[in-house]
Amino acid sequence: MDDPSRGGRHGDEGLKIGRETMQPIFDFVEDCGDDPFFLWYAPFLPHEPHNPPERILARYREPGRSPHVARYYAMCEWFDETCGELLEHIRARGLENDTIVLFVVDNGWIQRPDARGYAARSKRSPYEGGVRTPVMVAWPGHIAPKRSEEVVSSIDLAPTVLRACGVAIPEGLSGQDLVAIGNGDMARSASFGEIFAHDVADVDDPSRSLRFRWMIEGRWKLIVPSDSRRASELYDLLADPDEGQDVLQRESARAREMRAKLDAWWDGKP
Repeated sequence: MDDPSRGGRHGDEGLKIGRETMQPIFDFVEDCGDDPFFLWYAPFLPHEPHNPPERILARYREPGRSPHVARYYAMCEWFDETCGELLEHIRARGLENDTIVLFVVDNGWIQRPDARGYAARSKRSPYEGGVRTPVMVAWPGHIAPKRSEEVVSSIDLAPTVLRACGVAIPEGLSGQDLVAIGNGDMARSASFGEIFAHDVADVDDPSRSLRFRWMIEGRWKLIVPSDSRRASELYDLLADPDEGQDVLQRESARAREMRAKLDAWWDGKP
C-alpha cells in the first residue's frame, strides 16, 4: 500500500483483498506447501470506504438507525465473514491444529451517526473507544476455549508466539504470554500506553508527537495529556466503562500513585 501511482494510502491495490477477493491470501497458503508460514491478514476492512454489499447491509437497516451506523455495522460483519473464509481455508487444508491464530484490532472506531467519520473518544483518542480491543488466541488441541477478563495488550502477541513455538523469549522483550495469562499462571499489575499525532514530527524523538499517556491498574484508568494546560483524568472502568465521570478529584491520592508509576514507565520526555 501507500503507492501514489496505484491510488495512494487509502485506495490502492490493497483495497481489493477482502473486498473483492481472498485469492491472494489463499494462494500464499498454497505456495507455502508443507513449510511453516506466517500470514498477517490485515485488510482495509472495516476501514473506509464503507461500501458493504447489499446482502449484508440489508440486515442492519432499521427505522431510527443512522445509515452511516448501518453501513459501519455491515462492514464489521463483512470483515468477520472474510476471517471465516480464511479459517475455513486453513481447516480445509488440514492445518487447523498446527496453526496458531491471533486476533487484534489496531484502533477503535465509534461511527458518527450524523456523518462519515469517527466520533469523539474513539479512534486516535486515549479513551476506551480508541484503545480497547479484543485479543484472541486460537490453537485447537493446545488451548482450551475460554474467556478472560484480564487486561492484556498487543505487545503480548510476540512472546505468546515465541513460547508456543518453544523459542526462548529475548531478555527485555515487552509483553507476556497470553496463554499463561488466560490460564491464571501469570498476571499483569498494570497496562501502559500512549497516543501519538497522526503524522510523526520526528522519528528519533517520539515525545514531539506525543498527545497522551495512559495506564490501567485494576479497575482504574489514568489519562495524562502531553499538553500541560489540560488536566489529567481518572476513571473507574468497572463502574463507568464509557468514561463519563472523571473521579480524579475524589481519588486524588490514587491518581498521584498511578502517575508516579506512569512516569516511571515513561515520563513523556526525550
